Amino acid sequence: MNITRALQILTVPMLVSIYVGCSPVNFAKDDEYRKCQDSGKSCISQNGKDYFENTINIAGGLVDILIVNDNSASMSFEQTQLSARLSDFIQKLETQQANYRIAVTTTDISSATNPARAINQNGALQDGKLIPFPNGAYYLTNVSGTMAQKNAWFKEIIERKETATCESFIRNNYGKPGYESAYPTYCPSGDERGIYAANLVIKNNPNNFIRKDAHLAIIILADEDERSQLYWYNQKNPGTYPGYDLESLDQPQSILDNVRASFGGGKLVSFHSIITTSTAYNVGGATKTCKEIQDNQIIVNGVSAVKGSYGLLYKQASDMTQGVVGDICAGDYTSQLGQISTNILNRIQSVALMCESPSDLAVTVSQPGVSYSVYWKEIRFSTQLSPGTVVKVKYSCRTL
Repeated sequence: MNITRALQILTVPMLVSIYVGCSPVNFAKDDEYRKCQDSGKSCISQNGKDYFENTINIAGGLVDILIVNDNSASMSFEQTQLSARLSDFIQKLETQQANYRIAVTTTDISSATNPARAINQNGALQDGKLIPFPNGAYYLTNVSGTMAQKNAWFKEIIERKETATCESFIRNNYGKPGYESAYPTYCPSGDERGIYAANLVIKNNPNNFIRKDAHLAIIILADEDERSQLYWYNQKNPGTYPGYDLESLDQPQSILDNVRASFGGGKLVSFHSIITTSTAYNVGGATKTCKEIQDNQIIVNGVSAVKGSYGLLYKQASDMTQGVVGDICAGDYTSQLGQISTNILNRIQSVALMCESPSDLAVTVSQPGVSYSVYWKEIRFSTQLSPGTVVKVKYSCRTL
């Protein structure tokens, strides 16, 4: 966490969308209509319309889950809370026979002032690299091991040693001579860049983690906004915090743009956030906001050594994709992770459309008694579809 106070601003909610693969339809390609052909779906363009035909087998929906873990100071408690709730989260996915992958990266992005060094494992914990689990794999799957093993492995990489080392250093040295110069030796970056890190995973696809035909769900755990919200001060008064302006990969929209550029227009993404919110709590008889709670996690000689900030950009990212926004001060993340898993399961069982208000829409569902409705660019069903259900969809859009 950046040690500089960030402005208190209300958060904004975060993201989730879906992709469901479509079967080959043997449509002839027409090079005149590149948007249709480059959509990532089987498509033909004719007379000003694009025609799509999908067949989706609901059993074993594919989902790749990327957890972006803020590994800066003051995050130890939150990391412990997240690791303690993985079992229920995974169990929900397995009950619905979701074919999942779960990987973890950090919010640490390298720069001239934040180079590779021992505390970030000489760069291994930076720039969207996936952190290997104790079993040597870069992501957990349905068949990685027993639930007890998965819990132990997840705990090992979520509860970050560099975070604990940094917190201990701050508590013992804050305000003393040499503190600032010694900080980079004992602490990873306090410049949290969760969106930037997620973008690097999308663009580089380390260890072939992201499957083209799987829904990509991003979950961020952070007590500060992108760049600790210091970009906001620079927007109001340029140069207030040199080096903290937002770059293109820090912007929420860049996630959607990079997914489409890397995997095609038919693949969408969901973004979920467990962040500092404006929620008020009763703490020792006093009313305190989540930000005030975060600001007081590390107090040295009566001074707050580390401060939080509202997750403004993370909330925007979730809003853009109808994702879940959780409260990092909740103390027990059972509810947040439950909402996220439900959202993911609903998305991988929905059907993504290439346009709003499609024409000639025909939907056939093999499970009896299921109706559907169209919401923006997706088809939502009246009930959770049973594994093995087959959905066939035909529709047309005005030429993309």
